[in-house]
Amino acid sequence: MEGINYVKVEEIPLRISELLYQWKIEDTKKRMESRLENELYVTDLISCPLKLRYSKLYKELALASAFKPVALMGELLHLGLEKLLSELLGVDNVKTEVEYEREVVVDGTTYIVKGRVDAIVGDVLIEIKSVRSDTHIPLQHHVMQVRIYLWLTGLPKGILVYITPDRIAEFLIDTPASDGEVTDLVRSTIEGRPAPRYPWECSYCIYSQLCPSKTR
Repeated sequence: MEGINYVKVEEIPLRISELLYQWKIEDTKKRMESRLENELYVTDLISCPLKLRYSKLYKELALASAFKPVALMGELLHLGLEKLLSELLGVDNVKTEVEYEREVVVDGTTYIVKGRVDAIVGDVLIEIKSVRSDTHIPLQHHVMQVRIYLWLTGLPKGILVYITPDRIAEFLIDTPASDGEVTDLVRSTIEGRPAPRYPWECSYCIYSQLCPSKTR
């Protein structure tokens, strides 16, 4: 465009991209370093169990995932919507990034299941997802994630919000996961099977190049 002078990258006084990636990397490192051996995140229970094993063996690859723009975009969208909810509904009426945990005993060993809920409004939890397409939603593993959050928090219902390029869709989830379902998921995660948990996971997995269980 005429009349606009573009400077070289090295002359830009404030690098937003560097700030974002540094923030994401430090957050990822912090979560990895503070994690206990018997801790399982809700996301572990809905993903291929080998991802948990490989994230501990190959921490460099786990950190590399922080550089994926699509993951960073999704996180920024979360933060923006959470802030907007607080502004629209009132800071005192909205809790964001709330962490919960519960213990599960499997074969005599105690595991701590931890989850961070995007937002809670009254007795309703809100889980935000950004996806590239609005077809086939709600996705099975996202529904299970909300159900585990209901089990974790004791709340009666949750809203699964999808933000896509074509529309914003909401789904009400009012069936918490049972103790038995969570126990089975914990057991399958620590035993490393089934791997993958869903047939499409390998196509998006950063560990697929070294995984002997890769299916596609």
